[in-house]
Amino acid sequence: MAMPPPASAALHTASQLARVRRWKLLAVVVTILLGATYLLVTSLQTSAVYYLTVTELRARNPAAEGQQVRVAGMVAPGSLEQLEGGLSLRFLVQDDSGSLPVVYRGAPVPDIFGEDVEVVVEGRLQPDGTFVANTLLAKCASRFES
Repeated sequence: MAMPPPASAALHTASQLARVRRWKLLAVVVTILLGATYLLVTSLQTSAVYYLTVTELRARNPAAEGQQVRVAGMVAPGSLEQLEGGLSLRFLVQDDSGSLPVVYRGAPVPDIFGEDVEVVVEGRLQPDGTFVANTLLAKCASRFES
């Protein structure tokens, strides 16, 4: 007949099991925290509405070529022209330091879009310096004034 292990051995085994359980619990908590942090950071990056000015985009050239960016500025007076029977637009977006030629092909143009209107365009800067936009947002000044 086998003899049961001494009481000190049972206590030693119980403390080892408790230690293993604590490490497992710690690993699960750390994994959950890392996952939550990752989700938070990635959601903030994609929802951030950051845009460049014309000046900032020009300063990044040629590093900005081909990258999806947002650019804000005013539509230059006299620069607006319709292309392809009204399916596309060409215009200049300007700020205090210069202008950027923009070609927009996309969904219907906002009703408030026109000359001297503040816009945000999203798209890619081409090697020839033209900005090809796939999104066009126009800001209505009267809606934001107090």
